[in-house]
Amino acid sequence: MTALMNAINKNNASLVQQLIENGADVNELDSNQDAPLVIAAYKGYNQVLKSLLEAGADVRAVDPGMKATALHAAAYAGRTEAAKLLIEYHIDINKQGPYNGYTALHDAIWQDNVEIVKLLLEAGADLSLLSNDGKSALDFARGKGRKEIVGLIEGRLGK
Repeated sequence: MTALMNAINKNNASLVQQLIENGADVNELDSNQDAPLVIAAYKGYNQVLKSLLEAGADVRAVDPGMKATALHAAAYAGRTEAAKLLIEYHIDINKQGPYNGYTALHDAIWQDNVEIVKLLLEAGADLSLLSNDGKSALDFARGKGRKEIVGLIEGRLGK
């Protein structure tokens, strides 16, 4: 494990900042092929995440398993502040995972993370995108029985 990733996993923001100032590569994958940005977003370590973003961490970084972005990770884990930061740094909110075609919105719906759904809708999430099994965000929300989210999406669609 890299020194940077070790500091990230401990949520040691001051050490992360020190390592960055001393030239640590904010995009270096660890031995598990985990990207620092994805881990910080998933864990909701917002100060660490902000330091990585300010230092130029690549918002296109993906996890080694599902090839999901940091925004997917934040949406799945319910990390609203992390998702806000990533959106501020222009992460692709409509990026689809290659295996299931899910967007971050699909992941937020999956885990019933209503605040992140609201955030993604406000940020202009594309509601016409379909997962690999042909489900829009609205279809997915209906299938999961997420009534509040269905209402939010229908409101956005003018239904």
